Amino acid sequence: MKSRIRGGDAARAAVATTERLPITLQATDLVGPFLPAPDDGQRRKPPRVRKPSASHDVIQAPSADLETHRAMLQATFGTLSEEFADTMMGKIISGLRPNAYDILGEATLNAALATVASLKPESEIEALMAVQAVIAGFSALRMLELSQRHLGEVNITVYGGYANRLLKLQNDLLQTLNRHRRGNSQSIVVKHVHIHPGAQGVVGIVNRDEGQR
Repeated sequence: MKSRIRGGDAARAAVATTERLPITLQATDLVGPFLPAPDDGQRRKPPRVRKPSASHDVIQAPSADLETHRAMLQATFGTLSEEFADTMMGKIISGLRPNAYDILGEATLNAALATVASLKPESEIEALMAVQAVIAGFSALRMLELSQRHLGEVNITVYGGYANRLLKLQNDLLQTLNRHRRGNSQSIVVKHVHIHPGAQGVVGIVNRDEGQR
């Protein structure tokens, strides 16, 4: 029996997707300035947002200093574009809360944002790959949870299979991000060299003229 999506479910999912508006960081009702941590060369704390309700997409700055937090989000996504940062925040939220009836808590959203910050994207394309990897990883954890909620063979096989695919996708995305940062160069590490009796070997860096064979 082949699994397929029913027409009614697809229609409801499409309608729910069109009803979701772009995500923008809003001001908060908290009073007091935001004082960023001094740059002492150590790892900085990742930015965070407030999410008053787990059942909608509204996010707020954790303090009254809205512009500072917007700048921190732009730095997290490696961009100077406020629209790009808002779009990536929206993709994270919609990826972790794909259905309008799903819930997404503030702690989970900030954990995903901290994961993106740990990858330190330096451009928009790196931020895009980082967001994709984070969504794949968090979705895999959700599938693993569903596979163990009812310890039946069908649940374990179906949801566990989805989790394996998502984890593989996350690993592929991280490798792609690393290759992009290296400029598609490859490194080969040789840990053991065996030289048989009568053979010769050279240890070190050997440069050959490109014109020689």
